[in-house]
Amino acid sequence: TTGAACIAAEACADIADETACADIAYEQAILVCTMGQELADQLRQRVPGMAELEGKWESYWFGLVNEPVPGISKGLVIAGSDKLGTIYGMFHISELLGVTAWGFWGDVAVPAYSRAIFADDTPLPGAMQAPGSTIQEAEGLVRRAAVPNACSKEPSVQFRGFFINDEWPCFGNWATAHFGGFNAQMYEHVFEYLLRMKGNYLWPAMWSSNFLLDGPGLASMELATEYGIYIGMSHHEPCMRSGEEFTLFKGEDSPYGTEWDYAANTEGLLRFWEDSLKRVKGQQVFPTVGMRGERDSKMLGEDSTIEENVRLLKEIIRKQRELIRQHLETGAEQVPQLFAIYKEVEDYYFGDSQTEGIRGYDELEDVTLLFCDDNFGNMRALPQAGEWGHPGGFGMYYHLDYHGSPISYEWVNSTPLNRVWEQMSQAYDYGVRKLWIVNVGDVKFQEYSLGYFMELAYDHDTWGKAGCAGTKEYTARWLTEMFAGYASKEQIRDLAQVLEETVRLHGLRRAESLNDRVYHPAHYLEGQKMLARAQKLEEQNEKLMAQLSATPAGDAYFSVIYFPAAAVANLLKMHLYAGFNHLYAAQGKTAANQYGEKLQECIQKDQDLARQMAEFRDGKWSGMEQASHIGFVNWNDEDCRYPVRHVVTLPKKPRLVVSRADSTKTYTNQYFPIPLVLDDFLSAGVREVKIQIANGGSGELAWQIEADAPYLEFSARSGRTEEMDEVTVRLLADKLPACGQAETQCRVLAGREMVPILIRAQKPELSQVPIGAFVMQNNVCVWDAADYSEAIPGVWQEGPAEYVLLADYGKYGSGMKAFPTTAIFTEADIAAQLAPGLEYEIWVPQAGTYRLDIHTSPANPLVYGGSLRVGLSVNHGAPQIVNITGEQYRGGDGTCAKWADAVLAQEHVAQTAVTLEKGRNRLTLWAQDAGITAERFVLLADDAALKNSYFGPDRSYRKSLLKP
Repeated sequence: TTGAACIAAEACADIADETACADIAYEQAILVCTMGQELADQLRQRVPGMAELEGKWESYWFGLVNEPVPGISKGLVIAGSDKLGTIYGMFHISELLGVTAWGFWGDVAVPAYSRAIFADDTPLPGAMQAPGSTIQEAEGLVRRAAVPNACSKEPSVQFRGFFINDEWPCFGNWATAHFGGFNAQMYEHVFEYLLRMKGNYLWPAMWSSNFLLDGPGLASMELATEYGIYIGMSHHEPCMRSGEEFTLFKGEDSPYGTEWDYAANTEGLLRFWEDSLKRVKGQQVFPTVGMRGERDSKMLGEDSTIEENVRLLKEIIRKQRELIRQHLETGAEQVPQLFAIYKEVEDYYFGDSQTEGIRGYDELEDVTLLFCDDNFGNMRALPQAGEWGHPGGFGMYYHLDYHGSPISYEWVNSTPLNRVWEQMSQAYDYGVRKLWIVNVGDVKFQEYSLGYFMELAYDHDTWGKAGCAGTKEYTARWLTEMFAGYASKEQIRDLAQVLEETVRLHGLRRAESLNDRVYHPAHYLEGQKMLARAQKLEEQNEKLMAQLSATPAGDAYFSVIYFPAAAVANLLKMHLYAGFNHLYAAQGKTAANQYGEKLQECIQKDQDLARQMAEFRDGKWSGMEQASHIGFVNWNDEDCRYPVRHVVTLPKKPRLVVSRADSTKTYTNQYFPIPLVLDDFLSAGVREVKIQIANGGSGELAWQIEADAPYLEFSARSGRTEEMDEVTVRLLADKLPACGQAETQCRVLAGREMVPILIRAQKPELSQVPIGAFVMQNNVCVWDAADYSEAIPGVWQEGPAEYVLLADYGKYGSGMKAFPTTAIFTEADIAAQLAPGLEYEIWVPQAGTYRLDIHTSPANPLVYGGSLRVGLSVNHGAPQIVNITGEQYRGGDGTCAKWADAVLAQEHVAQTAVTLEKGRNRLTLWAQDAGITAERFVLLADDAALKNSYFGPDRSYRKSLLKP
């Protein structure tokens, strides 16, 4: 509405009085109200749709109304069911005008218009079919927005928010430098960010700050209450009292005593908590009950029993709740409360075979029970079906950032959206719908994943049901909102590729746990493949930066996408170059020094990027670039260091060194020549082999290949190099001899030096192999879980159960997961084929017993004390049960090596033995325990051994209708 007058909440009382309204000359207005106010009561009589707001949580009615009140001919009405509903409704105007939640935190340009026109939902002439569109008119840019009269949805999860944590050195230095500390001036930016993402709940920073003191005083708390935001303290800070406050106020002369020990200092701690509750009376708080040890440690120490902890916890919770009722829940007021089932508290909650846990304790009946992931984004024990009616509801504490064992990860975003969707939607399926809180560390550099987490919590009906593929739809929409008007559709597509690949690469192995030994520089060409991905990401990123830097979108691109992408690609290259440097030094290749220089360039660029981020926009984010992220050897960063660079002192003349690109073994000129044997072409589907012709000395190495075989093609027959050339040997299968077999001797010559190469090739006999079967060759067969030949449907509680493809997921690019996610099948179910299954066709050369490695996501058992099991049958025989996690497994426990290995390597690997027939075999995977995502299978003959690598061998040859 052009020239709109905004009648804010303060003026509502005047508008409600019709006599006063008669004197108002506004022709058009924006009217904002909350149900229960006089204006809302008056508008409700003229706006029938507003009745839908009755009894709803944080919802709003938004629409255009003719003569909403006397004196106003046209009104844009925003009515909220409660305070936050009204606020969300007002921010909806911003959304229609193209303003996003990432204006401050993502440096997104705020659009400017000469006019904004809100019309009903009739399509506008010349307007794009979008919530808002910008039209160029004679008088300037005009924003046209279609406004259907409608009531918003209720949030899917009642309380939705994030936790500022692990905030030093980045967030702490930033807040101190720009705002003087963790005060209300700083939190105003946090609160607006939260509200614009339709959140309502926050755990403030807590490492060395005191939210209720640093405002100054209660200023931050009072601002949160004014904004309608619920403030809680972290999972181990009870009764609205930060952990740092006890350190600040304890002492011999303090009324709070000296020990954070309830048994030894009962009266002091009760007084400590009571004074805090008195302090926040009238504020919008969400207290935590219960207790952990000082600074997030165990409450009674390592030697205490579950029974001792449970007994003490019950007393603590009872006393805390008495204090809350006495000081906060006066009259009919209810205060939401939280009990966190975090780490060892899980043992106290569930108990064991000898001790009953705190689960079912009557003081927790109306308290929200906060379950937790394993700190690395994987669910642990979740509430089971019989508990879903718990009056206090359930919450989830999720992590996009973590400081702890086995290694911290606190740098830029490393959690792909499809992992967030898979795990949090699973929690939602298990009844976790009261509260979602996510640890975002320093907040900055988590814009993409945090936005998705909040959207999933607010509208799970849309994004949860959209499945894994819905994350790509979200990415496209998010980028369109961020760069609307400045990036073309083609650029939005390219932006999505850069953004997704950045998180994908970083998520494969988080920066802090990456080193030169993770991706092997030779085996399976792993190092080369990862280097190609890093270089491609870097090229795309630089290209887009060049295109957008001169536009108003340049700052947002640098802040949200460019810096993380450049830093992640550079870090990956740095470790890969270190790996090549070390390998080539061991091989005696001159190229080692070249890669050492490249390594040094990456070290310098890592520092330059941090400096560039610190200087961006006159230092707006200075401090946020300080996270340690290289060379972690434990969960703290004291021993962090850049990779070691090897320098090779060279002979004074060139030397010939020949090797396969995928092997560490080298071949040199010998008095009794030792040939490099290439028998890859004996296997079906292999068409190329790469060899490296390297200089092992100084000067220039002139080389040539002598070969006389019409069925072989070389990418180069000669060359001159000071370091190393790579030659691709290709098989031209149609030129093999009529017998289908051939063997030829080639020679690599360099002056007087010579290395022979023996190459064998054949056309494999595959006539008996069925279409779609994977063929074991060289004692190895590899296939993905998504490569099934038949999907077998199942039944769960009289409804369908099935395996569903998760695309672009996990370590190998796809996964298969059984749905519904709450379904658990018994061995009897599997035997009766009530469980869903996936059948695979395999061809092996000999009958016998083989080793099968089953690779799955790094999931944890969803039942306390349980395991993750699948069924496996061979050739439709009786199924065997394979335990993925094994015995004594404890997700999230740093002392459990199997869990620690899984979260660092991003997978579980379970081994089992299978007896196969010669030729065709059918392997069937059956669902059993919930939560497992199968990703890859590796079948090995007894005498086979896999080379050291991160990903292992590529998928094997699979017979198709095409020529082998």
